[in-house]
Amino acid sequence: MVKAKKPAKTAPGERKVAPPAFIDPRQRYDINEAAAALRQCRATLYKAIRKGLLRTIRDGKRRYVPGTEIIRHSTLPAD
Repeated sequence: MVKAKKPAKTAPGERKVAPPAFIDPRQRYDINEAAAALRQCRATLYKAIRKGLLRTIRDGKRRYVPGTEIIRHSTLPAD
């Protein structure tokens, strides 16, 4: 008998976000959308921000990741 997979748990107050179909370099994405697009958890995304690997935009108390940063962070470096 095959067991069905349980749905992934989310933290209280956290919403499940599907990754965008494509990343528009002119658009900004909130942390949940950026994490979904990069296939990372929010904690890993915040670590990258603290290390300076991923630049963000602040708008009041909200933090956004530009589409250009998601594209840059998700592509392999050229040799």
